[in-house]
Amino acid sequence: MDIHAAVGGRAGLSRSKIEAALELGESAELTERERVALEYADRVSATPVDVPDEFFARLRDLFSEREIVELTAHIAHENYNAKSNRPLRVASNDFCEIPLPRAADAREVTPSVTPRPAP
Repeated sequence: MDIHAAVGGRAGLSRSKIEAALELGESAELTERERVALEYADRVSATPVDVPDEFFARLRDLFSEREIVELTAHIAHENYNAKSNRPLRVASNDFCEIPLPRAADAREVTPSVTPRPAP
């Protein structure tokens, strides 16, 4: 989220809109489309994936088929990044000045990978 918040800020997103997206609550800062897109990201990111037909119908009311495909591809890509960065201990680059949630134990996330000793 760090790099995306920084890029979003440079693209014109207000700090309050970025903070509203990070909180994922009901906010006057977010449009219905934005709230549904964020909920979709949460649902696609869940294990197992949880996108019931009723929610997908709501998504289709607000987004075109092309937009849904694009949203899904971006969400899948970010999940890939998270699934590979976390175990490799790739830390945030701190591009964004908004304090973001950190790992439960910050010592678990380090900027480099330390090789494991051979058994």
